[in-house]
Amino acid sequence: MSETPTIYLGCDGFGQDLLNSIKEHLETKGIIVHDLGCDTYFDSAAKVAKQVAYKDPKYTMGILFCGTGMGVGIVANKFGGVRAATCENVTAAQCARAVNNANILCLGQLVTKPAIAKSIVDEFMKQDFINCPCCGEGGQPATWWSDGVESFLATSMEGIDRIEKEAFSDYEKNKKR
Repeated sequence: MSETPTIYLGCDGFGQDLLNSIKEHLETKGIIVHDLGCDTYFDSAAKVAKQVAYKDPKYTMGILFCGTGMGVGIVANKFGGVRAATCENVTAAQCARAVNNANILCLGQLVTKPAIAKSIVDEFMKQDFINCPCCGEGGQPATWWSDGVESFLATSMEGIDRIEKEAFSDYEKNKKR
C-alpha cells in the first residue's frame, strides 16, 4: 500500500480484549486507528460499517470483534458498500480481499487467539483485490488462481453493485406492504 490506511475498530463485550490487542498491534505499525468503542454487536457493527461504506478499501478498512465474528459480520453486511468477511485463518483473509474486495474484517475472540488474529489482520491489510500472489505455498499463486479468475473479478464489483441496488429496491418495496 502506498498510503497508510485508516482502520475503524468496534466490538461488543465478547470481543473487547481482542480489539485491544489488535489496536495496540496496529498502532505500533504506525497505522491510523479509530476505536469506535464497545457496544452491542449490532451497534458496533453499524458504527464501523457507516465509516467504511463506499470508501476505497486500500485506504479505509474496518475490523469488528465479537465472540465468533459472525454477528458483527451479518450486521455490517446489511449496509450498502460493505463487504464484511469473518475470517478464522490467514488464507481466508487473503481470499476475502483478493477475491471479494472485503473492506471489513470480522474476528471472534472466542475462536481466534491474539497471535493468530495479528497474522490474519496483517495479511488482510496487505492483500489487494484481484491479486493473489500470496495465496499459495511459497508465495506462488493458489492453484485455482488463473487469468480466467482474474478476468471474472475485473467485472465482479459491477455485478455486486447491481445486486446491492436490486436488494435495496426489493427491501423498499416490501417495506411498503
